[in-house]
Amino acid sequence: MDWAALTRMPAKRTAYRRETYFREGARDTARMLGDRAAAILRRHALLMVKPDGVAAGKVRPVLDWLAKQGFAVQAVQRPAFTGFRWREMWRYQLTSATVDRLALNDLIYVGSGLLLLLRDERPGPMPATMRLASLKGSADLSKQKPGTLRALLRQHNRNFSYIHVADEPADLVRELGLLLDPAQRREALHGLASDRPTGLPLLEEALAAEAAATPRTFDADTAADAVADALKRSEHGSRALQLLERLRFGEAVPWIEVAEAVAASGAEVDHWDLAAVGASLIECDEPGEPKLIGNPDPVLWA
Repeated sequence: MDWAALTRMPAKRTAYRRETYFREGARDTARMLGDRAAAILRRHALLMVKPDGVAAGKVRPVLDWLAKQGFAVQAVQRPAFTGFRWREMWRYQLTSATVDRLALNDLIYVGSGLLLLLRDERPGPMPATMRLASLKGSADLSKQKPGTLRALLRQHNRNFSYIHVADEPADLVRELGLLLDPAQRREALHGLASDRPTGLPLLEEALAAEAAATPRTFDADTAADAVADALKRSEHGSRALQLLERLRFGEAVPWIEVAEAVAASGAEVDHWDLAAVGASLIECDEPGEPKLIGNPDPVLWA
């Protein structure tokens, strides 16, 4: 098939054309889906509940919302995050990010996400990826519209955005190549090709764990108190505590220095508490620095 036709963005065509993740995802997609690849990719979307969304207890609300919007779960995987993997995942968007935001993400992208491949039961003129992307809502709270998924999930901070979706069919292919190892990728694609969902036990495990856990709220004030208490109990926590207090009271202290001092202190600080503190204090973007690839305009596909 013409893989360039999977995006309407020239910059993305150029970036993905020889990228290893896209090429490996495209190879397995072609092998598994054959001459039905274009039609199947157009009918399916990808949504991932990110580690912060899992910790916040958002799996069940996401599933309920997807069902109301006409998306059926067709395959489930649990990709593990590492610092390298999340940097590669958003490499074309993080060009605008501050170093403090990168340091914060190292606290947020810990553990596994819940990756869902979805069949669109209400197909229309746009690919399923684009329809879902238009419904998810912006991670920027100032741009978030009522009724979108992130608004319904009560996202309160840009850095805890809970979910990710593939924006176009090209992104779905690339993310299969990046997030899943070959065996996981083939299993997921088998679910798309056969109409028989795969990986549902992983979803059941995630729902059971969510029901048994207390969801995280990421409240900055509560988290700051918990971090401060942990640092006070640590023999070597005084420098980190001093930097944290200076930052909280408005001094220009780089967040990355705070995070490094906390790690060096040896204090038993919960990484979600530290992330909640940092999320409330950092500057996310470098002024005037653009993303290499932004979000596609739905008009391009309509």
